[in-house]
Amino acid sequence: MSNPYQPDPYGGYGQPQQPPYGTPGYGAPQYPQPQPQPQPGYGYPQQQPQPYPPAGPVVVQANSPATASVVLGFIGILTSCFYGGFLGLIGLGVGIAGLNKSNQTGVGRNAAIGGIVLNVLSVLISIAIVVFYFSVKP
Repeated sequence: MSNPYQPDPYGGYGQPQQPPYGTPGYGAPQYPQPQPQPQPGYGYPQQQPQPYPPAGPVVVQANSPATASVVLGFIGILTSCFYGGFLGLIGLGVGIAGLNKSNQTGVGRNAAIGGIVLNVLSVLISIAIVVFYFSVKP
C-alpha cells in the first residue's frame, strides 16, 4: 500500500501522469533568446525617437517696408533731378517704419538701414541740385 498523504503517481488509472510540455525540470532548460545587437559602423544609422513631432517648413517673414524703402531710395537717387526729393521723403518714412518692424520681428534691419541711407542721400542730392540751380546765374 502507498502513503495516503501523497498523490497517486498513476492518476488513479494505472498509468503515470506526464507533465505538460515545457514544465521545468523536464527536457532542456529554456533560456531567453539573445537579441542581435547592431554593429557600430555597419548598416543604416538608427534614428532616435523624437520627443515631439518634427515641425513643418520654416516660414521666413519678409520686412516689406524695409524692402520698399530700398527700392524707393534707388528710384529717388536715379530721378533726383525731377522729383527724387519727394520720393526720398516718402522712402525715409517707409524706412523708419521698416526699422521699427525689424525691432519687433528681427528681420530686415540691414535693409531698413540701407533704405534710410539711400533716401537721405536722395534728399541731399535733390537739395544740392536745387541750390546749384538757383545759385548759378545765366
